[in-house]
Amino acid sequence: MPAEAGQLACPHCKRPIPLRVDKSISESHTVHTCVACGHDNLYIQKDFNRALGVAIVVVGGLISVFFLSRSEPLFAMLTLGITAAVDYILYRLVGDVTVCYACHTIYRGFQKNPKHTAFDLKDLEKYGGRERRF
Repeated sequence: MPAEAGQLACPHCKRPIPLRVDKSISESHTVHTCVACGHDNLYIQKDFNRALGVAIVVVGGLISVFFLSRSEPLFAMLTLGITAAVDYILYRLVGDVTVCYACHTIYRGFQKNPKHTAFDLKDLEKYGGRERRF
C-alpha cells in the first residue's frame, strides 16, 4: 500500500489532493499506481500537445487545398508530404508519458512500465471516472 507523502493543490479547482507514493516510484523510478487516486490502470502515450498536432495537420491541409484551388496538384501533394514528414519526425523525437485512466494524471520522466500499454478506449470506459481507492 502506498504511503502518505503529503498533499498538493489541484491546479483547476484548488482542492487539496493527498499524494501517496509507493516504493516503485522512489526505488525503481517506475509508476505502478497513481499517486493522486491510487488506481493501477495506466497507459502510455506520446508527450505532445494535441492541439498543436491538430494545428499542424490543419495548416498542412489548408495549404494543400490552396494549391489545389490554383490547379497546382504537385505543390498540394508536396505540402501533404512535408506535413506527414514533420508529423513523423515529431513522433520519433517526442518521448512517452504515463497517464492514469481514472484521473488523467500525467507522469513525465519515469521509466516505462512494461505492464502499461498504449491507450485503449475500452479501458477508458472500464476504468475512467471511478472513485479513489483510498
